Amino acid sequence: MQFQPPPLRKRLLTSMLPRLFGLILVVALMLFAFAFFFAKQQIETVQQQSIEGLKQDLSFIVNDTTRQLSDLASNDIIINSLVDLEQRDNYLPMFFRSLKLTQTRNVEFALYDFSGEMVIQKNWSHSISEKLDTAWQQKTLGASLSFSSISHNGVLFSVPVLLGGAAEGALVMYVESLQDLLAPYPRLTNQIVTEQNGVVLFSSEPEFIIPGTSFSDVDTMGYVLQDSRYQNLTLYSIKPIGNALKGLYWLALLMLAIIVGIILVNFHMIRTTALLAENTLSALYKDIVNRIKDTDSQESVIVEEARELANIRSAFDTLISDLAEMSLSNEQFSNVIDSMGDMLLVVDENHRVMLSNKRFDAFCEDQYGEREGTVKYILNKLINKPSGELKHFSVEDGLEKHIKWTNTPLEDANHNIRGAIFVGVDYSTQRSLESHVQILNHAMDEATVSIVIADIKRTGQPIIYVNNAFNRLTGYNKEDIIGRNCRFMQGEGTDSNTTALIRSAIAKREPIETTILNYRKDGASFYNKLILTPVKSDGEVTHYIGFQQDVTQQRQAERYLQDAKQKAEESAHMKSGFLASMSHEIRTPIHGISGVLQLLTNSPLNDEQKHYLSLATFSIQGLLHIVNDILDFSKIEAGQLQIDDQPFDLLETLESLQSQYAILCQEKGLRLHFHFNLQGFHVVIGDSVRFRQILSNLIGNAVKFTEKGEIDVTTTLEHTNDDKLRLTCAVKDSGIGIAKDKQAGIFDVFTQEDLSTTRKFGGTGLGLSISKQLCELMDGEIHLESEKGEGSTFTFNIMLKEGDDSLVTLQGSKTHNHNTVTQKRKILIVEDNDINQVIVKQHLSAHKTLSAKSGIEALEALKKMKVTFDLILMDCQMPDMDGFEATRRIRRGEAGERYVNAPIIALTANAMKGDKEDCFNAGMNDYLSKPFDVQDLLEKVDYWAEKNAVAKLQLS
Repeated sequence: MQFQPPPLRKRLLTSMLPRLFGLILVVALMLFAFAFFFAKQQIETVQQQSIEGLKQDLSFIVNDTTRQLSDLASNDIIINSLVDLEQRDNYLPMFFRSLKLTQTRNVEFALYDFSGEMVIQKNWSHSISEKLDTAWQQKTLGASLSFSSISHNGVLFSVPVLLGGAAEGALVMYVESLQDLLAPYPRLTNQIVTEQNGVVLFSSEPEFIIPGTSFSDVDTMGYVLQDSRYQNLTLYSIKPIGNALKGLYWLALLMLAIIVGIILVNFHMIRTTALLAENTLSALYKDIVNRIKDTDSQESVIVEEARELANIRSAFDTLISDLAEMSLSNEQFSNVIDSMGDMLLVVDENHRVMLSNKRFDAFCEDQYGEREGTVKYILNKLINKPSGELKHFSVEDGLEKHIKWTNTPLEDANHNIRGAIFVGVDYSTQRSLESHVQILNHAMDEATVSIVIADIKRTGQPIIYVNNAFNRLTGYNKEDIIGRNCRFMQGEGTDSNTTALIRSAIAKREPIETTILNYRKDGASFYNKLILTPVKSDGEVTHYIGFQQDVTQQRQAERYLQDAKQKAEESAHMKSGFLASMSHEIRTPIHGISGVLQLLTNSPLNDEQKHYLSLATFSIQGLLHIVNDILDFSKIEAGQLQIDDQPFDLLETLESLQSQYAILCQEKGLRLHFHFNLQGFHVVIGDSVRFRQILSNLIGNAVKFTEKGEIDVTTTLEHTNDDKLRLTCAVKDSGIGIAKDKQAGIFDVFTQEDLSTTRKFGGTGLGLSISKQLCELMDGEIHLESEKGEGSTFTFNIMLKEGDDSLVTLQGSKTHNHNTVTQKRKILIVEDNDINQVIVKQHLSAHKTLSAKSGIEALEALKKMKVTFDLILMDCQMPDMDGFEATRRIRRGEAGERYVNAPIIALTANAMKGDKEDCFNAGMNDYLSKPFDVQDLLEKVDYWAEKNAVAKLQLS
């Protein structure tokens, strides 16, 4: 039995109903999701409002109680009671009995004097914990500040009783539990207040959660919780899930009823529509079958036929009529049109496609498969034109197609126009070539670089093309140059060697790039940068393309750059000399002031004078620190600073820094912690001075920008793959912090976070820049982590090597020998500054000293004095003859053979790179930079005098 497909009505029902049910199910789930989301939002809003209300209640209790206590503490009765001890018993008890700051029962009040002894109390029946009692006394009696505490020990408020800005006593209020204070306030939900350890301090429903118990023991299954922090407390809002979702029940029932109704209505509509379509199409089918069997039968009338079905019937009638008029078979006609090389499209008078060949169908596929859209585009453009060229976009190659269409009317046997015939020819390749040539010609004409084309196959190698830029460059028009050779632009200043190179390259058919001196039409000369490139045709060079550019200004700029380079080098020398001079001129008066201050330190002073002396010493150290920063930066900028690798005790260095800054931190009330993880390595090889400088900069900044809290310094050592040691050090503080937008430039030169930082804390802004560059010189890096208002952490690392403990021990023994004073020495002081002479003489008062103001005077003194000096202290910068020249002459024997090997110590204010080396090259034995510490001076004097005495004994 032949298979019968199901009727249209059944197919529509089986196709539409599952989609309908699926759509309704999705809509229902979305509605339920939205309802649940909004209900959840409402629950969270209520919970948040409840917590915010609880926060406001706590804030009100703390602030209002503190304010009332402060008002009472400023009352004359309270203040007088701490001063007038004899009369306070007459009025204070009555005043205290009248106190009532809160509606809560069991409130306890007490008045304490400055020593922490209770003066009077009201209802005071509990003993406060020792920790809480110590906390409020330190804050209120010690720091004259208000204090409040909410904990399992109770609620306590204390305010200072101020007299002359200082606390002379304290007014204290105590409530046994937070439950008594918060119980009268209304609640949106059940509210809980706990400490950090989870102990419940307050419960709005004590029957459900008992105050004093642990919140972790409470079973919160089936409840909605939300929490928030308030100071050291945790606030909770608790609400049963059932109560929270109660409003969703009726909404769910209403949505269910609506969904059922939608399903029934849509089912009826689909069923009715399917039945109507089935009946209508069945009637149309029967009518078409009858018309095919009997084409001469009259058209049957269908009652209430739809317009679309009537159009189908009319189209069918037209098709039968057209087929009857055709005399050529379909197979023959198809072969003819498909064999055409051009595209064919035939449409009827209603613009419906009657016929098309394979070329046109392939063309439509290349138009995104839009056959209908392509036909409509062609008809709209050419329906009333005999021909025209249209642009179409090709999907295959992404280019425009240029198609020329011809429009011919389609006539029947009776010469009636039944449509139109369109034939399309592809002109894309031809148009592309034309467009490409036009673009190239336009590009060459409008190019900013002068372009010249010469035909080297013709006699004289004439120019056949120049662009507009050539006219602007040379002043010659196309008529002036076409047919001529470019040699006529050369003149007497043109280099003959350059022209010879050009002719040789053309003869060899090679490219060349050179610069030649040419002359414009007005006779002005210019340097022409010329690039000649050969052009081949069928493997043979036939033309040369020349690109020309005026580089006269470039040539001048090169000369200017050479002059500027020479001036920059001279400026660098001047800068170096200026810095050296400024270093000397600044350090000399600083040394005078520092020396006088050191002398004053050893003189008898009262406390006030010692205080003034410490201020002056601190200022001198700050000024010297600024000068050293500027000089260090200048050395780094000039590439003159070098890292000195010497063994040193890392642990001793860190402990020294800890001791140095511990006193300063103690004065500011800061806690300083050092943490070490040195992996057993104490002695390392590196630049200890620069390491101390980096770490001192960071710790100094941390102390400067931290008002309270602590500073942590963590140092670790670890092995690297190349058997070196990586030292990582982090300095963390709880100071003012650095804003995110300021951190990127914090290591730049002369940079601080803002101007207010400089005004408040001082500094040059060079410390971090120098620290960064010192880290990089020691193969390391430095970076910052900071939050504004929460402190900063500076972390840096440098590379070190393993050291030997014996090296440090040997250095320590040498230092000890320096401190050994043997006897009274005879010393010649060569110094042109009177103040510095006085200072050095006072420092060396234990020895015999003689002074000279220049190198000439020093030589005369050494030659004429019968006494032999054990040591010479030599200033470097002096009038008439400087210390370098004087030393060289002494070493040559001009002061006598007895001083050829005499110890000479340089005393100089010069601190630039090379100054120390210059001293040693001149013949000096040691170097001491001003301003110097008196102990360093004494050590060097004793060491070299003793060494000189030993050498003399060995010679004798």
